[in-house]
Amino acid sequence: MAIALHSSGTLRVRDPDVRARLAALTPVVAPGALAAERHLEVHPALEALLPQGLARGTSVACQGQAAATTALLLAARATQQGSWLGVAGWGTFGPDAAREAGVVLDRVVMVRRPPDGSGGDEWWGHVLAGLVDGFDMVVVGDAAAVRPGTARRVQARLQSRGGVLVLVGDPGGFAPELRITGTSRWHGLADGHGHLAARRLELTAEGRRMPRARVHHVWCPGLDGRITAAVSAAVSTVATTAAPAAVPVALERTG
Repeated sequence: MAIALHSSGTLRVRDPDVRARLAALTPVVAPGALAAERHLEVHPALEALLPQGLARGTSVACQGQAAATTALLLAARATQQGSWLGVAGWGTFGPDAAREAGVVLDRVVMVRRPPDGSGGDEWWGHVLAGLVDGFDMVVVGDAAAVRPGTARRVQARLQSRGGVLVLVGDPGGFAPELRITGTSRWHGLADGHGHLAARRLELTAEGRRMPRARVHHVWCPGLDGRITAAVSAAVSTVATTAAPAAVPVALERTG
């Protein structure tokens, strides 16, 4: 079969004629529940960071230590609401991690690069064109392998089709409208003892439509195992002006 359904719930395309096979899927996956919406919703833990979700026709670059986790959180809500997710060139994609982030694996189609190394720029052009034509959201795990000319054509196609492109790591020749940089810190370990109990992410979002960068914190997971916004994580903005100079305080002799 050209498309195999694995026990993990992901679909893998194995035929050499990838674009034709993906095009055959379009009538099945294209009529998503959100086709008439202008935005795709994100995981509830990210709602304060992206209150309007992700605008259709845009590209998002996820970078830093938490790039993979951020990408999964961006895709989770859309799959829960009926959208299909296409994944290309992401060799470290983990079905278990995706499921824990809330991604519905039954709505994930994965295209892996050919093991013989034949997945060059022409391959990328066919795969990304097919995915953008038929999926509400596409995640690319090796965007640096895509030539700038191909990247520009994919983004132009994305805008006309109304999907969302998520780039994990180096965006290469793509020009993302939004960048989310994440760092992570595990809690629970002390000086030589303890165990990993919770992970706190710090996410910084910057984009063309954001006058200032937004900073948000997420527990992923928290002590209760859930993915939630941190209690003290009201979204803050990073000012571009310098902080006021400190005012010296006079010292008095007390004895």
